[in-house]
Amino acid sequence: MTPAAAPAIAQLAASAAPPAGAQPLVFGWISVPLLTVLILACSATVAFIGLSFTLLASRADTFRHLRVGFNALRATMPARFWTLTEMPEPAQFAQLTKYWQYAFDEWVITRELNPIVFGRLWRAYYRDVIRVSCKSPVMVVALFQAAEGATAPVDFKFIALVLGPRFTDPAVLARAKQLAQEHRIAVPAGCP
Repeated sequence: MTPAAAPAIAQLAASAAPPAGAQPLVFGWISVPLLTVLILACSATVAFIGLSFTLLASRADTFRHLRVGFNALRATMPARFWTLTEMPEPAQFAQLTKYWQYAFDEWVITRELNPIVFGRLWRAYYRDVIRVSCKSPVMVVALFQAAEGATAPVDFKFIALVLGPRFTDPAVLARAKQLAQEHRIAVPAGCP
């Protein structure tokens, strides 16, 4: 750039600048800063709506995947498994044990991995289904069997939740302990 070009550029820049104190207008009454704020607000609203629909789709997809696995298992479980009071055949009891493994997966996904996104699934569906299952002493014994060899704190957290007073009735738990003793199934440490 030549020394003569520098004053010419400065002169052009000065003539393009608005007068001091004047707001540049875009469409009559809308200024550039106001237009910027409006665009940012619209962008944030669209992003929030998009995120909401994405979370809804994620919840629905997670629910669908968990239900597909459970429905495949349910076909092999005894009829009215949530009301059993006497031990079924070993093959059916093994399916009840698998039920608790599925229930554990449902709980971990909805309450431990990301409760902000999936907590609603737990409150709307899974919690009440597990409560119904805890009305059967045989189902509680199946939980004891499923918990055999558990070492992680999250395993014990789930067991404590299920066997706690909000889920399992004390009389059902007492009958479950009796059945477990009769069939040589270990009751988890810390079981209420």
